[in-house]
Amino acid sequence: MQAIIQDSYQGIEALKLQQRPLAALNPLAVRVETRYTPVMPYDVLTETGQLKQLRPVNLPIVVGYGFGGIVREVGQLRHTQLLDRPVIGVQPTGSHQEQLLSMLPPLLWPVPANVSLAAATTLIGGGDAAYFALKKSHLHAGDTALITGASGSVGTYLIQLLRLFDIHVIAVGHSTRHDLLRELGAEQVIDYDRPLAEQLTVTGAVDQLIDLAGSPQLLDQLTTLLGTVPILSLALTSYASQPAFTFASGAILPKDYRWLLNQLAEGTIRAIIQEQLPFTAVKTVQHHLLEQHAAGRILLTYHQEV
Repeated sequence: MQAIIQDSYQGIEALKLQQRPLAALNPLAVRVETRYTPVMPYDVLTETGQLKQLRPVNLPIVVGYGFGGIVREVGQLRHTQLLDRPVIGVQPTGSHQEQLLSMLPPLLWPVPANVSLAAATTLIGGGDAAYFALKKSHLHAGDTALITGASGSVGTYLIQLLRLFDIHVIAVGHSTRHDLLRELGAEQVIDYDRPLAEQLTVTGAVDQLIDLAGSPQLLDQLTTLLGTVPILSLALTSYASQPAFTFASGAILPKDYRWLLNQLAEGTIRAIIQEQLPFTAVKTVQHHLLEQHAAGRILLTYHQEV
């Protein structure tokens, strides 16, 4: 079994593909044949050592956090109905590997029959973070939210969730992503690559600024134009220029994942996938994450049928 390994803090180019044995099945575990894993900024920050204080690890580690795959074997205490079912899940010990053992029953969710496994996998680190932000925002129907980093894997879900609850959305993104942002439900799109003053003159009151981009410079420009506005950031731990600033980091409940999967099944939200590439191209994919203008989630693929 091949896995993507980080054994230093030298960044993307130091990642390695290694053969690793799969641990023996225990009564609480299921063996999953991996099909997709989401590529996250979290991984790149870990690889460069920028999260040493927030996320201390003992190297080497398997990279990755979320996965989508097919259950191929179940332990004695797991339900046999999971066999050959598509599932998504969270793997705290690293998910970027061809097979894995999922040992935490609450962190594994069957995928509805009418939802593609690729789409479902984008919920990990994307839809879940967006739903977490929605819950932390305390926004109500009729309010207006301004989102930075709106075209990324979290932002594309957050726009849809806000509109689902009748919250107006102003999306800040690159000009090449305007059509996508409007299609998802943004009522106004702001180009961060053009002067903001001329674009915000027609904007009404903003009830909350939700920061997914993590750019203090962008927040400086926005707050200069908007005045004192509550800021909820999933990307910056602090921002001294604004007193009404909150950093939020956390997880949603297992039942929330089931709710999100149901929304995908009902078509009230949809997954936006920027690209899919084989896991052997992990270095290329992570560079795309950093260097391209985001349009949803990037996925690594495994065991794809020809």
